[in-house]
Amino acid sequence: MASELKTTAQGDLIIPAKLLGALSGRSAQDMRLLNVHKDLLICASALPGEGSRPVLYGDLRLLSVGEIVALIASMRRSGSLALHVPHARKVIYFSSGQIVYATSNVEDDRLGEVLWRRGYLKLEQLSEVHDLVTPQKKLGAVLTERGFITPRQLYEGIKEQVLEIVYSAFHFERGEFIFIDGKVKLRGKVRLEMSTREVIMEGVRRVEELTRLEELFPERESVLVRRPVRVEADLEDVERRLLGLVDGKVSVAEIIEESRLGEIEALRALARLRRVGVIEVRERADEEEREIGDLPGVLEVYSRLLRIIHQTLAAETPDYLKRLNAYLGNPAPAHADVFRNVGFDEAGKLDMDTLYRNARARQPDDPRALALEALRAFFDYAQFQAMDVLDDDICDAMMDKIQRLRSEMND
Repeated sequence: MASELKTTAQGDLIIPAKLLGALSGRSAQDMRLLNVHKDLLICASALPGEGSRPVLYGDLRLLSVGEIVALIASMRRSGSLALHVPHARKVIYFSSGQIVYATSNVEDDRLGEVLWRRGYLKLEQLSEVHDLVTPQKKLGAVLTERGFITPRQLYEGIKEQVLEIVYSAFHFERGEFIFIDGKVKLRGKVRLEMSTREVIMEGVRRVEELTRLEELFPERESVLVRRPVRVEADLEDVERRLLGLVDGKVSVAEIIEESRLGEIEALRALARLRRVGVIEVRERADEEEREIGDLPGVLEVYSRLLRIIHQTLAAETPDYLKRLNAYLGNPAPAHADVFRNVGFDEAGKLDMDTLYRNARARQPDDPRALALEALRAFFDYAQFQAMDVLDDDICDAMMDKIQRLRSEMND
């Protein structure tokens, strides 16, 4: 429809008569203009409350999405609820108070993404049909014609898509909404197995769950690192896939995007990985501060940091020094070549020269990255082991020394 609208040379908007609908035949004095977010709504009635279709409009700072949906459901109204927030627009359609469809302009809400997350579709198949989808030929029709999915899978995928759009809308806190009452005629209408009341309860529960998950990952630009300890845990396939994305460089936000699971599902999996102890959160700023500068200087920083841990363990719990040496003798497979013939001397100084030569032999195009990656993993391990066995007072004193050294190196 937008393509049939016209504008004058001065930028005025012209709506052809065939598109006027209920506005046809009315004079300009009989109509009103309302701003709805960035859209302009033309009302067929000049006076509030006299239009042929009731309109509910407001700000999401005053009413939550859950409250609005509950209100429409309680009145058993039919119509469309449009939610306008920065960078997104979602529309939820109702029939007699029950949710029957939803649309969104957010990429993660697209049908192809939902079918892939549900396991019905492979990414290669989605890419293969990308250019075949047109306004006249929808994605679902193309996929079923190709035999990539069954009609039943398409139907289940659309129901899942509708629910995910609705659930994600419950997280909107700032924006505007407009509900236009009227009979809904949609080709894509589905019957959800949940009542609108149940959808509201689940949407509210997800908001509460996401709030708790965000407390575990408050800064999305923080990086996640693997903890170099052997943890026996039965991980699900999704959790193993996310663990494979954790490399000490990629941020939480980047992992969520790369996973293509959606925010809450990805955070839920990351939270379990953190609870079982296979990953931890590290501020990106700390990582950057520690490794800025020429390589000899950065290696010296790590040498001194590790020496603090080594000397503390040697003085307080010498038997546990074997934990550090055990790691050097059996590091992660990716770092085995880097730590070959590398060890501590009597003063607790790590043989950085041999470590760097090993990294250069293994990865001559970028030995710095490999050396620092291996050192970072070993330092995390050493720090964890020390914190695990030292008394609280001794541990706090050691951590104070580490923090002071970092501060000195960054001044």
